Amino acid sequence: MTGSYRLAVSGIGVLLSAALWILFSAAAGTDALQAGETGSSVAGPGYPVPVGERLAYAIEWDPPWWFLLLPTMHAADAELEITQEGEFRGRRTYKIVLKAQSRGILASLSGMTIDDEFVFLSEPDTLCTFSASKKIREGKRKRQIDVEYFRDTGQLHIRELDESVTPPEIRKDALKDNIPACVQDPLSALYFLRRIPLEKDSVHTSVIGHDDVVKEVKSRVLKLETLQTTGGELPAWKIDTVALLGGLFKEGGQFKIWLSADERQIPLQFEVKVKIGRVTGKLKKTDEEPQTGPSPE
Repeated sequence: MTGSYRLAVSGIGVLLSAALWILFSAAAGTDALQAGETGSSVAGPGYPVPVGERLAYAIEWDPPWWFLLLPTMHAADAELEITQEGEFRGRRTYKIVLKAQSRGILASLSGMTIDDEFVFLSEPDTLCTFSASKKIREGKRKRQIDVEYFRDTGQLHIRELDESVTPPEIRKDALKDNIPACVQDPLSALYFLRRIPLEKDSVHTSVIGHDDVVKEVKSRVLKLETLQTTGGELPAWKIDTVALLGGLFKEGGQFKIWLSADERQIPLQFEVKVKIGRVTGKLKKTDEEPQTGPSPE
């Protein structure tokens, strides 16, 4: 049984990389741009970016039936924060940080730990991504993955370092061509969506980057429903997502996210269903009253 627990945590580690990316990206909201296009992806009329906002989530794992009727388990905690970082190659940026750490009984039973960190630098007006950095610590798996987008030349550079061995080994160091002028990491896409007034049945198509994979992702606002949260019952927009022309992640699965039905459109809950069960993230607290970044013009 311990082997099954370890398999679950290993799978959740992958899902926390994928789910915490794509579930937050389920809210993507830019128009797709073809390689070489110019212009911005500014949303209108739009709400301010909540600079200084910090959101904390509890991640739960609901095992599939073949896990001998195991109950839903607390699997991890995640924290999402956006700040005004300064400059990247002479351009002003927002810094978005997502941290995920294994917690609870599942980590204890498996003997595995997850300690992942994702850092993104994005342009304030368009939330197009300048760079993405991932520090992966999932059991024995230790990777550092850095991606930089070169908008002027339509390229990206990826470097993946395996830090589980001594000395560290470069697993990938490549330049990729034919990259659209504006690619958003999933979290930048989330903050972009939060600028857009939502309504039932509205559909948004976005260009989303994950490592060196770039895909169009379509999200649809399914309905307005009442969601049970730690702060009581709140109205929320339920959004579904599908990656066009093949999945953005090899794990596949169904992805949904719920945003509060107010001007802040806070991500209240997300959910991914895959072969190893269902992973759900629920907002447990918000810290600090956010400052307001520039609204799109």
